[in-house]
Amino acid sequence: MKTEKELLLHLKEFVDTIPMIDIHSHIDSSHPHAKDPRDIIFYHYIATELRSAGMPPQAISANIPVEEAMKNALPYFSRIKNTSTHWCLMSMLRELYGFNYDEVNEENWKGLMEAIHRGTQRKDRYKWILTEKAKIKRTFLTFRYEEEIPQYDPELFVGALRLDPLISQLKKDSVQNLEKATDTSIASIDEFVDSLSLLFKKFSGCVAATVSFQPEDTFTRLDKPGVEKPFKKLLNESHLTPKERQMLTSYALYQILGLAQKSGLVFQIMLGAKRPVPGAAPPDYAITGFETKTVSSLCPLFHMFGDLKFDIFTASHLLSHQLVVVAKNYPNVHVSGYWWYVFYPTFIKQFLRERLQMLPRNKSNGFFSDAYVVEWSYAKSSMVRMQVATVLAEMTGDGYITEDLAKELAVDLLARNPRNLYKLQ
Repeated sequence: MKTEKELLLHLKEFVDTIPMIDIHSHIDSSHPHAKDPRDIIFYHYIATELRSAGMPPQAISANIPVEEAMKNALPYFSRIKNTSTHWCLMSMLRELYGFNYDEVNEENWKGLMEAIHRGTQRKDRYKWILTEKAKIKRTFLTFRYEEEIPQYDPELFVGALRLDPLISQLKKDSVQNLEKATDTSIASIDEFVDSLSLLFKKFSGCVAATVSFQPEDTFTRLDKPGVEKPFKKLLNESHLTPKERQMLTSYALYQILGLAQKSGLVFQIMLGAKRPVPGAAPPDYAITGFETKTVSSLCPLFHMFGDLKFDIFTASHLLSHQLVVVAKNYPNVHVSGYWWYVFYPTFIKQFLRERLQMLPRNKSNGFFSDAYVVEWSYAKSSMVRMQVATVLAEMTGDGYITEDLAKELAVDLLARNPRNLYKLQ
């Protein structure tokens, strides 16, 4: 019988071989790996921690040379050595750049910058990172509806259509961008809906539609006559009352859900982040947020659109159990990943335990990176693989599951479930 340590090492070795799927990122398909050391060293998760440690935001301004920004930030790196994000950074620097130190400091930063610069020059570096180092088989790219579909490597990437500005952030310029994207003219609610339909046809190669909702967002089913007047006011840039805005965003959401269902897309919903919040760390100005009606207001949508698959991400652990209960009750609702302020071992393990112990094994996807370059995809995949192995080893050691089942569940979480849910080849 294996000891607890032997079991963990054995499962970790197995988990590290799984070709995982990353179901959400912000990677630039034209240049998936880092273009500049800023993309590595000042990824916004790190920049937030440096600012929290006392670094002035202007110290790493994009308007100053990256070498100067690095020197300005050096005094603060030692203050974040304890964080999980710093662990991710060091793991990535060690494995991808041969940086064998436990922090960036005065003695080693110049050599690191040179190594990163050399890496940016390798044309296909992203393939090496994804396939050989991270073992990420497919990564979702975020396509903005107002932009043209970018060129991308279909062997490694797939598209998800981001639609926030057409729902909870709906404004006149959102409609104008929709006009440009679909080559239409929108002067009525009917023309808005018709243009949405054309948008979905334009992005028919995507496998998901993605939205982020504010904690206070709630939605109510409405008939078309009730939104014609608010929509005209929106186009005229007249003031909308809170009720009128809710009516309009609710109608837009219902139309988009219907189109997503008809198109066979999975509908990704991100919950638990409140932004912008004055004084919070740039560039996101975001904190976590919780409202008691957030999840319950979505349940009528899950019921009404029963043939549409929903995949829910959260940035707040306060929503985690509630979402798992919802996923337990609605066959078309799945829960995935660990977004933003819960991408830390404490919460990753909590989420994994809840989902593995409460849900059928096909109802959860174990990874998305939220990365902007593939180097950070690697860093975050390393963090997740460790937590998956740790939780499964603990459950096996407790006699809750067998070692064989633990391996099967690891494949479910990291590869099989996202592949099946999103119908990937």
